[in-house]
Amino acid sequence: MVAAGGTAVSRSAERFGRFPEAYRRHWRDAGMWVDETLHGLFDRTAAERPDAVAVVTKDERITFAELRERSLALGAGLLGAGIGPADVVAVQLPNWPEFCELQIGLSRAGAVIQPIHLVFREREVRSLLHFCESAAVVVPESFGGFDYAEAVRGLRDGLPDLRLVVVARGEARGDGELTLEDLKAEGRKHLDRLDAVVVDPDDAFYMNFTSGTEGRPKAFVHTHNSLVSAFRFLGDMLKTMAPDTVNLANSPMTHSFGHFTTYQTVAAGVPMVLVDKYRPLDVLELIERERVTTVSGTPAHLAGILHHPEFGRFDTSSVKSVAVGGARSSPELIEELERVWGIRTANAYGLGENVTHTRTMPWDPPEKVRDTVGKPLPGTELRIVSPDDRAREMPVGEVGEIAFRGPTLCLGYFKQPELTVATRDDDGWFYTGDLGFVDGDGYLHFAGRRTEVINRGGTKIFPKEVEDLLATHPDVQDVAVVGMPDDRLGERVCAYVVPRPGVTLDLPTLAAHLEAQQVSRNKVPEELVVLDEMPMTPTGKVRKVALQEDAAARVREEGA
Repeated sequence: MVAAGGTAVSRSAERFGRFPEAYRRHWRDAGMWVDETLHGLFDRTAAERPDAVAVVTKDERITFAELRERSLALGAGLLGAGIGPADVVAVQLPNWPEFCELQIGLSRAGAVIQPIHLVFREREVRSLLHFCESAAVVVPESFGGFDYAEAVRGLRDGLPDLRLVVVARGEARGDGELTLEDLKAEGRKHLDRLDAVVVDPDDAFYMNFTSGTEGRPKAFVHTHNSLVSAFRFLGDMLKTMAPDTVNLANSPMTHSFGHFTTYQTVAAGVPMVLVDKYRPLDVLELIERERVTTVSGTPAHLAGILHHPEFGRFDTSSVKSVAVGGARSSPELIEELERVWGIRTANAYGLGENVTHTRTMPWDPPEKVRDTVGKPLPGTELRIVSPDDRAREMPVGEVGEIAFRGPTLCLGYFKQPELTVATRDDDGWFYTGDLGFVDGDGYLHFAGRRTEVINRGGTKIFPKEVEDLLATHPDVQDVAVVGMPDDRLGERVCAYVVPRPGVTLDLPTLAAHLEAQQVSRNKVPEELVVLDEMPMTPTGKVRKVALQEDAAARVREEGA
């Protein structure tokens, strides 16, 4: 396709669009976009450190040179199988080295990687493959007792865009199906195919979905420039500040939090320790064996490690930093990490659409680390605006909608242009739908999503404030607060609580705990529901929508 004026338009631009030229020029002039692709950045790192270890598993150690050879072969093999620029390739794999090979190999082929959570079954997988018009899907033959390959075979008749099924660690069956090893073996013979592929740093290469905690998930799309530049700068920082870094990521690589660990490894040239399935005992063994310095995961991951009965048996003294993300981190967990490992963990805020917006730093005051999600990262900007009038900026200390501007903003939402338009303006500001306020020192306090705010008789109550206070009770293991419909007040406060093992909790006990902290009475829960476990999204967030629906159902049952 050729645009007006004779400029060629890439297949990626045709399918996914492009940032406006003025926007692209702004970030290039600011030095925040460096016009480098993921595989280009990787090749530079591999040339500098070919024999250094890139990926570690319980059974394997892979150098940067070996990972490069595998990704080259895979990229060429994909092209030979008809998968190329702007094709969407779904990947439903555990945290295996093959996932890393695909991240880089698909980048070489100009394709777009679209991760699918392992917990998803036929219904969800069919929906995602159909929506994304996926040209290929990569699955394990089986994992965790489920036959992924057989499941996807049963979906093919209803997916006309799906041209190729790739089986990892298994066997191919029938037409349109290959193994990952077959692709690499064939690609090694035809590496010259890659010479004909020109990947523009403004091309799309990563698509993923929001966790869907507020309803219909959205597919956000990132370009090489919107992601790789950020990780290049992070890599430079790591090389300078912590050249001995060894990363261990507990989060699945199907989620952005875990997925981006590879990009950090690519940029910094540091080892990445993979955990194919989260098992606290395996994690502890790997921390000790590999002298892991940086552990990342959700609050549930970290709590599972710290509270494992055999924690004391392992030498975890190598851990120097912890990155907690993907879900709300309670002040209690932050204090426990500092007590156990002597570290002040980073409290961060971001979305898949903008990666990371704000974060605390080790030198921040303890109360800021405990109570806030930090200040904007270099190159990013923060505004708090009125949810009813985005042109009006909120004063210090007043809650409003969090707005972001920075180089890591996604290109937009795939096949949902109305959402792209609704969430950004012509000046490059992205409106998150999240609520918070900035204090007098410039730190962001996260208050929750607009859809989660409780309106009790006209008074707005922000669930996170109540949740953080309830989480300090020694018998509370997990807590979520939602609005319960009420004929008189509109909504009343309902707390869902998972107690620590062996204890019993009741409403008067929790009410007294809050009153002792001098909390306004309208924030004290009027209903308590005790659960064995919280309903969770695949990315480790509490499914607030499910709890809101449950609260409404309880009211209907009472009135029946």
